[in-house]
Amino acid sequence: MEHPCYKCQTAIDESLPFCPHCGAPQIRVATPDEDPSQASDAAIPQVLPPKWSSGTPAFRSQPVQWELAWKGAFLSGLIAAVLTAAPVISMGCCLWLLGAGALAVWLYQRRVPGAFVTPGMGMRIGAVAGAVGFFAFAIWYVLSFVRHSGDFHSALVESIQKSSASNPDPRVREMVSQLLNNLNNPEVLATYFVLMLVIMAIVFVVFSAAGGALGASMFARRRDPR
Repeated sequence: MEHPCYKCQTAIDESLPFCPHCGAPQIRVATPDEDPSQASDAAIPQVLPPKWSSGTPAFRSQPVQWELAWKGAFLSGLIAAVLTAAPVISMGCCLWLLGAGALAVWLYQRRVPGAFVTPGMGMRIGAVAGAVGFFAFAIWYVLSFVRHSGDFHSALVESIQKSSASNPDPRVREMVSQLLNNLNNPEVLATYFVLMLVIMAIVFVVFSAAGGALGASMFARRRDPR
């Protein structure tokens, strides 16, 4: 027998202690017209959790099913890598990474319609998408560096010179001059390149994870009938 949830008005089985859609408790309180013995029995229903939940009530989130989540994370990461590597639109790389995390969560919910993705689950899914995106971006970045190492060095030197031109402090100019001399050393240039990759890895994973958590919160709110 079913009755409407007092909070979201979704029809649920009368034997469930909690609403599987919004999690609201369905405990009845005895009224003067009810038999106290019947009210006490209804107040504490003796219902076992569904078998598929392994002892967890139906309204709670389930662990991420990675066999279904990795495809969406892989696709989202590749899209973020392509957008980040594009010449002009790469300026919005942080937005692309946030979007990749949210897209990975959305694709996961499409593959698992009954799944309730918490922000923590969305963060993990988004982090995987960010890791995939970084590896794809790193492959492109390394190939570009090998093919155009001279252009990379010239662009880096020009950027440092422009940033220090407006600073009249002689100590700063001396440090910049020493840095430019060090960049002529291939080992120093390679070290700087590796450092840039490490920074990009952190940016990819952190922003994609944040996008996954944000996407999980947004999609959960949209599914809430309230």
